[in-house]
Amino acid sequence: MTSPAAPAVADLTRRLADTPPAFLDEAAAYPPAVVADVLTALGGPPLTPSQAAVFEQGAPNWRRLVLVTCWLAAALPPHPEVPANLHSLLVARLTDLADLVEATRFTDDPDRREELARLLLHAVGVLPAGETRAQAEDRLSTVDSVRRKRLVAEAAAAEARAAAIRKAMADKRAQEAAARYSQV
Repeated sequence: MTSPAAPAVADLTRRLADTPPAFLDEAAAYPPAVVADVLTALGGPPLTPSQAAVFEQGAPNWRRLVLVTCWLAAALPPHPEVPANLHSLLVARLTDLADLVEATRFTDDPDRREELARLLLHAVGVLPAGETRAQAEDRLSTVDSVRRKRLVAEAAAAEARAAAIRKAMADKRAQEAAARYSQV
């Protein structure tokens, strides 16, 4: 199978900057309907009632981010693999991202626009136009908020372990010094 045509990240970020206000207001755009429309436009099957119900629930910021991502994904050319991969992105990865970043930042902030554009392309298996796989992965890892949070947490845990080891070593040296002093 051939992969869909590769859009440029700049084109996708421009599209995000031009997101209609309705896509940031779940009262103006019904998430299950928008998701269903985008998935079918990209060549996928209609949502089942249980799949549609998922987009009626969840945190309001996640639902807004789903709408913004659908607006962005509507710019992709239809391809058999895109709808399933997009659906997975919407229900899995966006949940973590929505916990960290307000949906409006993906339309207002240049770095967050790039993050969402690259995350979408990565999720649907498309390399950005003019980039190698290594370049695309490197740039995504640079702007990935979820990855950054995980790395900060891992660094904090590693620092806590190192501090505990340093304290244990200092306590051990103090015990050894006290033992030597008491033998004199």
